[in-house]
Amino acid sequence: MITVHWILSLLSYVAFLVAFVSGALFLIQDAQLKHKHMGVLFHRLPSLQALDGLNFRAITTGFALLTVGMLAGMGASRRVLGVWWSWDPKESITLVLWLSYLALWLVRARATLRGRKVAVFSILGFTFAVVTWLGVSRWLPTWHPYV
Repeated sequence: MITVHWILSLLSYVAFLVAFVSGALFLIQDAQLKHKHMGVLFHRLPSLQALDGLNFRAITTGFALLTVGMLAGMGASRRVLGVWWSWDPKESITLVLWLSYLALWLVRARATLRGRKVAVFSILGFTFAVVTWLGVSRWLPTWHPYV
């Protein structure tokens, strides 16, 4: 159960990385179009529509993997600690990350936000994901045995 938790969690971060990269490329392409400065990257990058679609698919995949990974982690916690949720700082901050990506997915799925704003939120979301993954174990006391 714990191995499934680790693998799915890691894969969710990979999907969020893809959303981050597609969001950054979207912003680069968008800036080139707005300034009518078609640089070297312009002809090599996918269209804004393709980047926005990739971003949404990556967010969807990452969110689904994170959800199942968290559930697997809860199952492992139940076996090891006897509780589903211990309010460990890593668990709590991951819950905030999950809620953030849920909100981003919902506004994107409903087409409330598209394009530039979703790209910016994807970049911010991945930044938060990296802090969650690497920073929490260094800054706060946690029982999670990893990086």
